Amino acid sequence: MIARGAHLAAIRERGLEYVAATGTFHVEVAASAEAADFGVQDVVICTLKAHALTASAPALARLLGKDTPVIFAQNGVPWWYFSSQNLAVPGVTLDPEAVMDRHIGLSRAVGCIIHCPSQLIAPGVVKQEGASARYYLGEPGGGRSERLRQLTDLLSPALPVIPVGDLRHEVWRKLRINIASSLLTTLTLSLPADIMKDQALRQLFQQILSETTGIAAAYGVRLPLDEEEVTQNFSRSLHAPSMLQDLLADRPLEVDAQLLVVQQLARAASVVTPALDSMLALLLQRLKATARSG
Repeated sequence: MIARGAHLAAIRERGLEYVAATGTFHVEVAASAEAADFGVQDVVICTLKAHALTASAPALARLLGKDTPVIFAQNGVPWWYFSSQNLAVPGVTLDPEAVMDRHIGLSRAVGCIIHCPSQLIAPGVVKQEGASARYYLGEPGGGRSERLRQLTDLLSPALPVIPVGDLRHEVWRKLRINIASSLLTTLTLSLPADIMKDQALRQLFQQILSETTGIAAAYGVRLPLDEEEVTQNFSRSLHAPSMLQDLLADRPLEVDAQLLVVQQLARAASVVTPALDSMLALLLQRLKATARSG
């Protein structure tokens, strides 16, 4: 495992602890801050935040052999999303200067969308919120490859892995919820269940869901019109979304991959998004003000 800071120190001293509704387990793992300490790997799982990928690409490359696949588990629109030229959108860049493609390569990339609300509650200790977890795996170009089957067989004994033929649907299904929840929770510093007690905020949440559904449709992804069901699930959540966790911990936010890129995609497709535009402008101004005062 590659980690850093207090998290790395705790893993080296005590191992990694995972707390879930089904119980707590502890595992001793080799850990270092340097990828070069591990050499070539059979499979690499990358869970870095999207904004940290570019700077880390050269280090990741040190782990790769001729056929090493890299499973990328990130929020937002992933860097590999425009893996075929017919999907590229003029003016929207997911891999600036092709850094990821040059160091890792699209041919190695395997996408992963995780539905497992979790939180780092102490160095070396991760807590899963809720009883269920799902890990969707898919090829950037779509389809069910032999590589996808092999990775599913490898990971399934330990993780609830679901291989899918079109991961872009899962990207947007999670992104729709993340956009609405991230904007509302970071601007109000409130948990979902508290936000949804206010009818005006509830309606705003549903409007952002609807706008994101429209953006996805403009790019060929049809999401179910289930805003009320999604709203009910969100209303019961006492989990702080990852962007709120990052804000409270004074860590960089995934604004680009999770929000700004989606806004760019909306504008490129002439999809009107008044709620997203207004709330994103408020969040960006908040971040500027915080940076000045800090």
